[in-house]
Amino acid sequence: MSTDNAGLPDARDAAQAADLLVTVAETLNERLAVTADELARSQAMLREASAELMTAFRGAADRIVAAQREDRGDQAARAAEYGTVLDHLYSACQHLQSHDLVNQLIDAQKLRVDKMREKLGEAISLAVPPVADPAGAQQYIERSRAMLDCIVAGIQQIDEDARAPVHKDRKAAGSVDLF
Repeated sequence: MSTDNAGLPDARDAAQAADLLVTVAETLNERLAVTADELARSQAMLREASAELMTAFRGAADRIVAAQREDRGDQAARAAEYGTVLDHLYSACQHLQSHDLVNQLIDAQKLRVDKMREKLGEAISLAVPPVADPAGAQQYIERSRAMLDCIVAGIQQIDEDARAPVHKDRKAAGSVDLF
């Protein structure tokens, strides 16, 4: 970094540093947008797969129950076999319901990504107004500091949110519906 005669940073260097900061913030914002899209796609795929598996397991359990009712052979042996299979199906259905928890975790990550993108957008917007004195380094330095302060505030907010206790909304929580 070159300096002027008074030992202060050269305006050209300060402008380049500010431009670099804008480029970094824009690049991070773009990457976070891709991450948000991937999280949303993963959540949709999880929801679809869970629904399909739940339907298949319920259908299998219904068929076993129907077969139990129709079967008149060695009832004790078949009832024990059907009972074991039904227990496995019920257990699988209970495990499938963990997708509610996974969805909550994905939602939390999406919220963090959205908050950081918002702060990066704010930081980028600080670079938009033209500098009143392009020959002076001070405005570039102040702008860069304001951008960095905004980004750091976003990171601190995300960190605080991550440590905050989770308040469950009963209406939004998934329900357990087995058969």
